[in-house]
Amino acid sequence: MKKIKFMMMAFLAMTMSAAFVSCSDDDDNQQENFNKYMSTVETTVKDTKAQSGNKKALLLVAFGSTWENAHETFKGIVNDYKSDAAFKDYDVFFSFTSAICINKSREGEHYESQDFYAPNFWLEAIGRQKYEEVRVQSLHVIPGEEFLRLRDTYIKDFKNNVYGDLDNKYLEEDVKIFIGGPLMAEEDDVQKVAEALNSNFEKYVQDGNVMVFMGHGNPEGYNYGNGNIRYTQLEEALQQNWSEHYYVATVDMEDNLLDDLYERMQPKLAEGTTITLHALMCIAGDHAHNDMSGIEKEGDSWREFFQSEGYKCQYDGNDANTANNCILKGLGDYANIRAIWKNHTKNATEMFAE
Repeated sequence: MKKIKFMMMAFLAMTMSAAFVSCSDDDDNQQENFNKYMSTVETTVKDTKAQSGNKKALLLVAFGSTWENAHETFKGIVNDYKSDAAFKDYDVFFSFTSAICINKSREGEHYESQDFYAPNFWLEAIGRQKYEEVRVQSLHVIPGEEFLRLRDTYIKDFKNNVYGDLDNKYLEEDVKIFIGGPLMAEEDDVQKVAEALNSNFEKYVQDGNVMVFMGHGNPEGYNYGNGNIRYTQLEEALQQNWSEHYYVATVDMEDNLLDDLYERMQPKLAEGTTITLHALMCIAGDHAHNDMSGIEKEGDSWREFFQSEGYKCQYDGNDANTANNCILKGLGDYANIRAIWKNHTKNATEMFAE
């Protein structure tokens, strides 16, 4: 019995030892990755500042994507900021908030592998180079979970010097931090976005045809800031000011999903009506390709649903000879929409100001 008891204790000790080694290894790997990423970002920021001589930094922050055309949209947004005279004194950097998108981008799921980094790396590197002004611009659409995490976690962690290696005087006195809100940050923005959308898409609501914008939305449990109301306000603005054939729904907002959208639309739609779909997101990413367009033809996309109900809603990829009713572009592809984001950047609110 004693021998068995001894063997059990020895086995338990070995198991616990292995667990501690495993945890230690994970911690070491995480620290190693952090140091590697931090070094890469810091080198980029340091070199950029040395070349430009600028004392101001602008960090553009998006959720992210794993699709090549979405990355082209992001590049277009960054280039638009860099070419705008209003930001000539700023060094412009770009970040993803989604760890999944960052990791998959490194794997190169839908395109050549690329490296992106979370906002904390960029803000820390910007602080180490002691920029005198930092503007952070959200490329989100509503003031929902992602925007609030950017504002209330990433930026506050930077200001609170969570890594402990920034000069307190710099953080307390020498740097000003501004944040530009998402596309529809305030109710006043809704009218501006509606006007821009109608300017871009009014031809799709002629002759009784319908234009549907697919937003993301927050599930109710994460509906911080009541950002979901912007979708309802946008549909109302479009319908009241331009056409009752505009609709706005989401993939993740309670009471404004596809079924809810159809319940609103169906009584007004004639048989055979043409329905055109467009993502109400910064880019055309996974939701636009799969949930909206159904390129994998799994039968659960918005396009396939409308087709099954007897409406015209086609998608034939890049066939130039076919009238596609799924427009695989993001809001960031349109200059008049980018202008709204840029105005938010110019009029950004200073955080932590007394």
